[in-house]
Amino acid sequence: MMSSKEIKENEKKILSSIGEEVKYKYPSGEGVYRGQLKDRCILHVPSWTNVPYWDVVDLIEFEEPKRFEALRFGYYRLKDGKLRWASQTTLTEPFEVYKKLFIKAAKEKEWFRKFLYEVLEEVQPS
Repeated sequence: MMSSKEIKENEKKILSSIGEEVKYKYPSGEGVYRGQLKDRCILHVPSWTNVPYWDVVDLIEFEEPKRFEALRFGYYRLKDGKLRWASQTTLTEPFEVYKKLFIKAAKEKEWFRKFLYEVLEEVQPS
């Protein structure tokens, strides 16, 4: 079991990546794209494997081939004392793509719509 101090130290390390370059290398010569990690939200999450995890939501800014901001979901894990980015593949999309996906899922799937309502209820001012 990690102490709250250890959790905070690892969270500080994870947040220290803000401002750094992110790189996406695609297979079969499809190219390499670079962006900058502009911001990050992290959440230490329980693990059923006894390995500590931190989920992240990242704001990434790309300049080429065109300028846009994207959202990426990923995670870190701490194994054998080493904190590592563990999302070998991620869904990284511009905000408008996430919006379309969320709208489609909310229209088609009651469970997703219910989830979104629950989230909004939690963040609405009382």
